[in-house]
Amino acid sequence: MPEISQLFQISTYRRLGRISFRIAQWLTRLLSASVEVYLRRNFGRRYLLTIILAVVFYMMCMGFAPPAMPLTGFFALGLMVLSFHHCAFAFSRRRLQVPEPHTFSAGDSWELWRRLPFQPATVQQCLEPALCVIISFPVAAVDPFLALWLRASAVALFAKEQITRMSTTRRILDAADARLEAQRLNAGLNQHLHQPHHGAQAAHRARFPNRGPGGRRNP
Repeated sequence: MPEISQLFQISTYRRLGRISFRIAQWLTRLLSASVEVYLRRNFGRRYLLTIILAVVFYMMCMGFAPPAMPLTGFFALGLMVLSFHHCAFAFSRRRLQVPEPHTFSAGDSWELWRRLPFQPATVQQCLEPALCVIISFPVAAVDPFLALWLRASAVALFAKEQITRMSTTRRILDAADARLEAQRLNAGLNQHLHQPHHGAQAAHRARFPNRGPGGRRNP
């Protein structure tokens, strides 16, 4: 009975919630990275581990696909080739004298998007997920597994980009608040240092010797 009662404790629900959140977080990262390999370039060096794990995760999920799905294999082959290309480029940036991005950077969109009147944030947050969904419709007629994968990856990519945007906005607001607080502390410190101190003035006043009875000075 004690084992059954533990299932209804709040701590058990919290622990299960944390585990579920971690699993959902990693699924979002791996699904989005599997399409970011095709959609982006110039990844951060430490983000390459996520790409490699995404390739492994896709290979494992291929076991659930029906046997006669040709595009699923081509997608896996493209994942491996592009992942190797991105890793090789990331470790040759110093030799090529290419600026190093943020080590956790999820890559830059392709040059084609720069020719269009869209902001980079709009491309990564909306247009790239929408492109995955659009491609999934003609693919569904030939390879339903890959079509489902593209749609799930599009949702994951959209969610990840929105979470990243909110996190960046929160950090910017925290930095702005910290700057305002620092300015207030600096102003208060300057006011405190420049105001007269009555105790210090009293300490520097001239002291006259005390006179005892008969007019004689006390030592």
